[in-house]
Amino acid sequence: MMYKQEQVFIQGESTIAATMTTPHGGQSPFPAIILIGGTGGLDRDGNGTGFKSNLYKDLAEWLTTQGFVTLRFDKRGIGKSGGNRNTVGLSGLVDDVATMIRYLKSLDHVLQDILLLGHSEGCIVATLAAERESVSGLILLSGAGVALKTSMQEQAHFLLDEVKRTKGIKGKLLRLSLNEKSVIGKQQKLFERVTATDQDTMRIQLMKFPAKWLREHLAYTDESLRDRLVQLNVPTLALTGDRDVQTDVHHLDELDALHAKHVEVQKIRNMDHMLKHFDGEMSILDVKKQYRAQLKKPLHPELQHQLHEWLIRHNWIS
Repeated sequence: MMYKQEQVFIQGESTIAATMTTPHGGQSPFPAIILIGGTGGLDRDGNGTGFKSNLYKDLAEWLTTQGFVTLRFDKRGIGKSGGNRNTVGLSGLVDDVATMIRYLKSLDHVLQDILLLGHSEGCIVATLAAERESVSGLILLSGAGVALKTSMQEQAHFLLDEVKRTKGIKGKLLRLSLNEKSVIGKQQKLFERVTATDQDTMRIQLMKFPAKWLREHLAYTDESLRDRLVQLNVPTLALTGDRDVQTDVHHLDELDALHAKHVEVQKIRNMDHMLKHFDGEMSILDVKKQYRAQLKKPLHPELQHQLHEWLIRHNWIS
């Protein structure tokens, strides 16, 4: 299926710049999916300074071939969107998604069936936005029911474990700078500093840090996010790969243990955090190199299969 692509500007608290893809030649109106990206300064396509993945572009275009209007956007202060990325906070990110839900519902060629697809931190934003505005379903990739604090702490421990296992001169040099005090201790001090202030930003090593954003994240626990998913009572698909070094796949077991009939979990074998096939050694030290090497790889085929089957089961596509 062919599709058309256009840039749109959506007026909320700040102007949100987004790309809308629409199936060409299908039967209008269409169901729609908003893609919500992960942490950091990545744009609507999943790219940033010194980092390129095209992850959200690839997801959006694939979903459009399945029959969906898709909307992917630059977060505040990134790309062509207005606002300040350092002062927006988690609540502001949720506000912006709520604005986009209302925008899509106002369009004649879009059905009232709006789904949210969150990746990484986007899973949290999607969960909270679904409490604000009515949606028909959630797709949560690499982060369902996991608080940001948990992910940060687990990544720190994973890093330390890898450093301890690293042999030779490289290992010795790494252990001089990366130890429990410098990693875990530094992280704990960061948590304490942001909770002790009510400022939007703070200076950390001469750099502006989004204190409000982290402080608002720290208000949520894994348990509170999972409870919200249960209470939302909308069809939810949670997928994480077993080669993901940024989100522990075993958190899906905790979500599955709640026995919520509307929540389906799927572990994808040999899939990493960027939703690509990876069967090498898991390393958080070399993860950026790994992602760069996978740039031109397609989305994991099993991920595409599971998404397609779930969308069919819920009658969003035929």
